[in-house]
Amino acid sequence: MSPTMAPPTGATAPIDAKPPQRAAAAAPRYRKDIDGLRAVAVLLVVVYHVWLDRVSGGVDAFLMISAFFLTGSFVRRLEAGKPLAIVSQWIRTFKRLLPAAAVVIAATVIAATFIMPASGHPDLWRHAWASLFYYENWALAAESVDYYADTSLASPLQHFWSLSVQGQVFLLWPLLFAVIAFLRWALGRRSVRAVALVCFAAVFTASLAYSIVTTQEHQESAYFNTGARVWEFAAGSILAIVLPWIRLPRLLGAIIGWLGLAALLACGMVLDVQGGFPGYLALWPVLAVAAIILAGSPEEKGFGPAILLETKPVLALGRDAYALYLVHWPILVLTLIARRGEPLGFFEGLALILVSMVLARLLTWLVDARVRRLAWANSNNFRGALVILLSILLVAVPVISFQASSAAQVAELTADEDGGPDLSKTNPGALVLQRGWNGEIDPDAPRRPLPQEIETQWGGLPESCDDGELPPLPEGLPLCWQNSMHSPSRTIVLFGNSHMQQWLPPIARIAEQERWHLVFLGYAACAFGLRDVVEGEDADIFHSPECRQWNESVLTFVEEVQPDVVMTIGAATVPTDEDADENQGALEHVLEGAETSIERLQEMDIPIILIRDNPRFTFDNFVCVEQAEAPEDCDVARSRALAPENPANALLRAGVSLVDVNDFICPGDTCPAVIGNVNVYIDDNHLSIFYTKSLAPMLAEQLVPLVKSSGDRRPSLEFD
Repeated sequence: MSPTMAPPTGATAPIDAKPPQRAAAAAPRYRKDIDGLRAVAVLLVVVYHVWLDRVSGGVDAFLMISAFFLTGSFVRRLEAGKPLAIVSQWIRTFKRLLPAAAVVIAATVIAATFIMPASGHPDLWRHAWASLFYYENWALAAESVDYYADTSLASPLQHFWSLSVQGQVFLLWPLLFAVIAFLRWALGRRSVRAVALVCFAAVFTASLAYSIVTTQEHQESAYFNTGARVWEFAAGSILAIVLPWIRLPRLLGAIIGWLGLAALLACGMVLDVQGGFPGYLALWPVLAVAAIILAGSPEEKGFGPAILLETKPVLALGRDAYALYLVHWPILVLTLIARRGEPLGFFEGLALILVSMVLARLLTWLVDARVRRLAWANSNNFRGALVILLSILLVAVPVISFQASSAAQVAELTADEDGGPDLSKTNPGALVLQRGWNGEIDPDAPRRPLPQEIETQWGGLPESCDDGELPPLPEGLPLCWQNSMHSPSRTIVLFGNSHMQQWLPPIARIAEQERWHLVFLGYAACAFGLRDVVEGEDADIFHSPECRQWNESVLTFVEEVQPDVVMTIGAATVPTDEDADENQGALEHVLEGAETSIERLQEMDIPIILIRDNPRFTFDNFVCVEQAEAPEDCDVARSRALAPENPANALLRAGVSLVDVNDFICPGDTCPAVIGNVNVYIDDNHLSIFYTKSLAPMLAEQLVPLVKSSGDRRPSLEFD
């Protein structure tokens, strides 16, 4: 969505066909039809978000339109011999964009802090900073966020990714024009448009090629990648440069314009936008916008799409397009969160759109238009910069206040824990399931982990593997942790994905008591097992060449280190919930390729311990507890979450042992969401470290005898 939906003064495009120098001298005619085009694009975005749960291609239209206006302004400035005034341009741009954006960000943060589950607050505040400083797209790319996932779980500020891309381009484009001005001078004062055309053609070609490659390799990340989007801006710049040279017959122009409008409207329904953009498929909305702009105004083309785009209702919507884009997404996401993800019906969606339009009108009238027309702020750069600073403070004050309050709450509750708390009276977790438990839980104690502690609930050992103690790691083992242990009694290599990683804290406690040296090798989403590589549309990390190489590298490392035991997960559970079909099929399955890897380990004569996987759900168990009237509402029957028997029994043979503590995760007939005032899960499939630590005694009861019976294979592995 373009932050230039309300065009700045003078941001118009010439529609005559005079030579470049004469065109610069003539006053360009205002393009009302492009204001109307903004209305169409924003309506596409809103309608597709609210009712169709798809991506429309409207954002791509705005990316091109914003560059079209910006480039036209700079080209005319150079043709008239005026200075570029880059710093002034930056200040004018962000003085115009930030006030309305800041109001929406601040309002969203305040509203969402009270509506969203507390576990989502840290992400909310992080996205607020990213949106304010125009790097939200990179934040989302780094998180590998799926933009097309259930919007009830999306960030209410996620839509700022496109504004961030444009903000970055608004910083870059003036610098590109400085290069163009220099090249024009170095080439003997060549035509501004000719030099600019060559430059933007080069940018277009390079960025489109990069976009195609990155979209094929990692589409979710490429969707937010500025480099993969720059070509859309370059396309708008090229159109602004060549437009005065183009004359189309009236009939042809009208036909092209209407075809372009039809193509833009159909884009989101015809194309797989969510799976193919922003690669070559994004040419569809870009070329559609180009066709509409080429069709021109009704004075020129008579019966082109401008006769619709310049009607009063459409122009009124175009006037508020920027504000409508800003407000509709937070309202939609927060509404869905309040409804626990229940989708909107037609009339509910219509009401939401109408409310968004009213708020957009108010935002434009009270903030956007008033700041733009404020003579005091427009008088010099210092005052313009002050408006920008005040906009930043409008967001910074509430965000910092919420963050400080949250940190103070955590500090107060954990002040006496000293890093190794005795939680038996406040948060005993699985200890309440032990035979002979007769303790009482403080009824006033908060449930742990606190929502603010979610990010700490991933298992990890304190040391890295780069201290020279271990042999050099084979290529393909990027993640390695170990504990510090002098004169260890055993060396154990643990490896796997996050479901193995979550067991590190309790195993580390046991290791400290038993004097074991632990080494953990991890790869997110890549589990144990030498699987065949799958390429094409069905490819995933689980079957990727990188995952296969990681498993090979682990076996190479194990063969060289010769540990006393290796430990991993041998089977995986299937996501389920209380409403699942009784005959949904296998609840657990042996990991593909596990048997092949076990055979390799047996050839090395290295004992293997396989830990049984925990239940997985189709819903976020932690959030469910936050929102439910009672934690029991989020419990799931054991018969729907775990198979009657451990499927890893099929892997039992000489040198292979099994560990299963699911009786303390799903005691009796139920898999509770909360046990002993501790959240068992932190999301839809990972156990909280608070809970796995409380399982340490039960885990030790099974694990210690198996490790001791393994024999001592490598007593020389010691720390200096």
